[in-house]
This record gives sequence, C-alpha cells and structure tokens, in this order.
Amino acid sequence: MAGVDLGGGKPRKKAKGGLKRPKRRLGIRIDMTPMVDIAFLLLIFYMVTTIFSAPLSMEISLPPKDPGNTEPPIPVAKSKLLLMYVDKSDGIYYQIGENMTQPVPVSFSELQKIIDEKNRNVAKLVMVLKLDQKASYKLMVDIIDAIQGVERNINAALTQAIAAGTAPAQDKFSVRFSLQDMNAWDEHVLEVVRAGGVVEE
Repeated sequence: MAGVDLGGGKPRKKAKGGLKRPKRRLGIRIDMTPMVDIAFLLLIFYMVTTIFSAPLSMEISLPPKDPGNTEPPIPVAKSKLLLMYVDKSDGIYYQIGENMTQPVPVSFSELQKIIDEKNRNVAKLVMVLKLDQKASYKLMVDIIDAIQGVERNINAALTQAIAAGTAPAQDKFSVRFSLQDMNAWDEHVLEVVRAGGVVEE
C-alpha cells in the first residue's frame, strides 16, 4: 500500500508580493509488505503444484550369483540365437542362423522389426547384445526398450487371443536376452565386415 506524507515541520515563508502560493512537496511512501506476502504465496503455490520428473529406471532380471553352481551351460542351437553388435561409432549389426561369422549392418528401425519377427516365429529365441565400451549408453537403452516392447506386444496379443478363445491358456511370453562386452574376435569380425570382406573362421 502507498502512503502520502503531507509534510509538516517548519512553515514555509510567504513569497514576496503575496500573489503566488508555494507548492508543498508530497512525500510518497510505498509499503512493500503485501507484495512480499504475494511473492511468497506464489512461490509456495508453484512448489506444491509442480510435478517433478520421476527418475527413469529399467527393470532387468539378473541371474543369481552362486559360486558353488557347477552345472554346465545349456547349449543353444544356432538357429535360435540372435546376435546383435553395437560398435564404437554406434553402428548396429546382427546375425542369426548357421552363418555366425558374417554379421549384417542394419538400422535401428530395421533391428526392431527383426527382433519382433524372430521372437514371434522362433520358439525360445535367445538374444545376445554385444556392445563396444565406447558405444553410446542411449543406444543400448533404446535396444533394450525395443526388446521389452516386443515382449509387451506379444503378451497383449496373446491375452486378446486367449480372451477371444482362439488360443489356449498359457504362460506369458518372456524374452531371453543378455548383455556382453565385445571381445577381440568380435571387433575383428566387424572390421572385416566394414571393409567389405568375408570373415574366415
């Protein structure tokens, strides 16, 4: 609120001649207290109503660490193994089937279609994602999101088919994939492929 100080103190002397009366100066004082109250109310309002971004997390089931487990690894047929590579320049390659030494370059959108198609057509498909240590973290997350998106889509279609009676009741579909670092042989294979050569075992 504003206040007006009409002055006081010593009376002013009359001007000579007595024709003009001198103007009195008005002292204006502005009270800032209400504006401070409004500022704090707005600050509290925005703090209470603002939605903070929730931390993004990715759920991955890891196998239990059991040093006493000496069971031999379960063999996987080459026809059920989908290998995906991501090199240091974020180039993506994949291979499946008998020819496991000649990966094929592919774009991310094409890789999504391949993951979806192979998981729908190949029973108990096992996917292995091999990444270079210099590959971008974002691309790894995008590929894992694509893999988990395939799982959600297949389960949604399966639920609809069971509800419609066109498919028997069965367990939910679960993707099988693992993450690995590239080794020296993998890097050699990709170098040969990038150069247009053929990898010899």
